[in-house]
Amino acid sequence: MSESLASKVRATRVLYPGLLRGMWLTVLLAFVAASGRIVVPLTVQYALDHALLHGNADNDNSTVLLGAVGVGALGVAAAGTASWLLNRRLIRTSENALAALRTAAFTHIFRLPPARFDDTARGSLVARVTSDVDTVSQFVQTGGVTLVANCAQMLVASSIMLVYSWQLALLVIGVSVIAVVTMRLIQRVIARRFGEVRVAVANLYDGVSDMVNGAEVTRSYGADARIQARVDGLIDTTRKSLLHTQLPLGVNMSLGEAASGTITAAVVLFGAAVGTGHIEWMDLTAGQLVAFLFLITFFVRPLQFSVSILGESQSAVAGLRRVFHLLSEPSVTVGAGAGTPLPVGGVGVRMRAVDFSYNPSKHAIRSLDLDIEPHEHVAVVGETGSGKTTFAKLLTRQLLSTSGSIELGGVDIRRITDSSFARRVAIVPQEGFLFDRSVFENIAMGSPGATRTDVMDVLCDLGLSEWVQGLGSGLDTLVGTRGDALSAGERQLVALARTAVVDPDLLVLDEATSGVDPAIDVTVQRALAQLTKGRTTVTIAHRMITAETADSILLFHDGLLVERGSHAELTAAGGRYAALHQAWKTMNSL
Repeated sequence: MSESLASKVRATRVLYPGLLRGMWLTVLLAFVAASGRIVVPLTVQYALDHALLHGNADNDNSTVLLGAVGVGALGVAAAGTASWLLNRRLIRTSENALAALRTAAFTHIFRLPPARFDDTARGSLVARVTSDVDTVSQFVQTGGVTLVANCAQMLVASSIMLVYSWQLALLVIGVSVIAVVTMRLIQRVIARRFGEVRVAVANLYDGVSDMVNGAEVTRSYGADARIQARVDGLIDTTRKSLLHTQLPLGVNMSLGEAASGTITAAVVLFGAAVGTGHIEWMDLTAGQLVAFLFLITFFVRPLQFSVSILGESQSAVAGLRRVFHLLSEPSVTVGAGAGTPLPVGGVGVRMRAVDFSYNPSKHAIRSLDLDIEPHEHVAVVGETGSGKTTFAKLLTRQLLSTSGSIELGGVDIRRITDSSFARRVAIVPQEGFLFDRSVFENIAMGSPGATRTDVMDVLCDLGLSEWVQGLGSGLDTLVGTRGDALSAGERQLVALARTAVVDPDLLVLDEATSGVDPAIDVTVQRALAQLTKGRTTVTIAHRMITAETADSILLFHDGLLVERGSHAELTAAGGRYAALHQAWKTMNSL
């Protein structure tokens, strides 16, 4: 087993401690299966030397022959039973370990910083949990189990060969070692190429996912040919990557065949030389020579197959490497024992000397000092790229500041426990994501254990009871993939209701009405007014009408907070906010 594969197995063992449980039984079954197979050449040797080559067919020889055949049959039966038990045990144990690995990877994805999803193709993350682990599973089922049995068989066969003729045994082992060393060198090339294959497969997942999710847009703009060309290119890249691995794999297989043929020919020549008296320093009976030839097959074939398996295992190693690379990424999880829950009551915000940059050359937020009182409604305005969205992500811990401190309710934002943060802080994006479930399930997801009564109470508080009753099946209405069965405004109503079920104390709104159709805009505005009542609210305002109703306005420019005050104060000051507001009024009057 290569060092890389061994390290991955050790890491899997940490995730699934049962991987090595009962290993002694596995080893015992492997040796019983191997010994049962080796009984066959021993039976042939015994039958030849003690019965068949004696030139008569008396009762003693017949008894010897039948006895040898009986022992061989028992050995084959024992080998078959042990092999079945071995396969069953190894597959069950390894699949349980891989299930634990898949679960750990899936869980870890939810612990990654939210910003991680902005710069990583989601198809690649899906591939880590699906195809990469599937590659390991396929290796275990098609080769990994056999590898264990083969190692045991090679050990038993080589031991018996040493008993028959240590000289020929050394010849067999020597040629095999040369072949194995050469094949292992080739496997380094195979490992690198299988790594390229896993990357190509992940890119293919991402491309196909984009094509499927954007099928309607593609058709509406007549971009079928362009998208198809992109996917065809990804498929072709994957095909070439897979073909690129076949040459070294083929060379490995050919070397195994060459080693097997060389060893067999050498043993036959030496055996013939012994039989004709040309070699006197080695003593072999005819039965032992025939048995030795059988043993070569029992040694070389498993060796050849094992090396081939190890070559193919590079794909599994590449898959494991990608999964463990994901697991090694730092998470932002703050457990109950490692953090502090937010205190009961309203949540205020305190920022001191906060800087954040996506790259070293430019700060998205610079030297930010800010206090937001509990229950205050603050609107954040500014031109595109001014830092509004970055500010919202810092407040909701989707990003962590490069320097400075951020406190919510007097607690460092990095120290707030995940459970407390999820219950007390919520963000409503411009387009809320809906799962392909019912309206009730999408809303109740905000509070595990929420009943239909709880959901209806929330909808009534938001003034949405008539709206939900007007849907085809009420709360049981299916929203479709990503909420496609609902309008943009209706999707936002579901998202608002889901946030209300959480009942947060700090609410961040990324202009939740910017993409809403006019027919339902009034309903959304009414629900928003009810949702923000009594809560600390930060609204990223893309429309100036939102800023007009806020208690305070924050104007960002080039990452700096340059103006703060009420709508009346800032318009009277005649600064940047007044200019933005005037430009908005002029545009809407046209």
